Amino acid sequence: MKKLGFAGLIVASLIVAVMLPAGMALAAPPHPSAGSFVNAGGVPGGSTLVLNINFKVTNDEDSGNVGYWALDNYNKRVQVWQAPDGSFYVVTGYAGRWQTFEGALSPGAGVAQGSDATGTFEGGYTATFTADGLVATPVYKIKGDIGSFDYGGTEADVLLGIYLNQTGVPNSFDWISAYFENADNFAYVNWGWTYHYRSQRWNNFDYGTTGDIVVP
Repeated sequence: MKKLGFAGLIVASLIVAVMLPAGMALAAPPHPSAGSFVNAGGVPGGSTLVLNINFKVTNDEDSGNVGYWALDNYNKRVQVWQAPDGSFYVVTGYAGRWQTFEGALSPGAGVAQGSDATGTFEGGYTATFTADGLVATPVYKIKGDIGSFDYGGTEADVLLGIYLNQTGVPNSFDWISAYFENADNFAYVNWGWTYHYRSQRWNNFDYGTTGDIVVP
């Protein structure tokens, strides 16, 4: 949703939006909550579940094709398995609400929103990474609800309509560094989110985006 770098890869999923050539369209992506990639369908055989947490995120600046377009509040589930080869496989799930503002740019075509509005979204990603293992004494428990984290996004940031000069929290919670020693080689396997507003839908997937959220 924002920030890059290794820690930021965890929250940068929504920054990545594939732009299509003019006139080219994609078939509507499958609903992410129905996809096997958010239901642990690709976990390598023989893997051991080592982390199973959920937490709440507030004020996360969400990314469209042209810039930040909304603030998100959501519940996030993170499950991590250690594969027989020692690598790690993660499955995350997101479910929550977005809020956009009059004058913000829509996530698809970048149309100025006519008024404030809210809606729902869901999705997630799967990924792999390497690490030396769990930290010896994690600050947070390794199973269950670990609380709430405010990412510090603001309406003013969203209304900039760009990806530069946002404030937010410069060091928002990063579960990888909180739980794993010397993590490296993070790579997405699948990612995708679907956003809803009345009859409108915006799909943001690793293979492209379709639709839009335009508020009158």
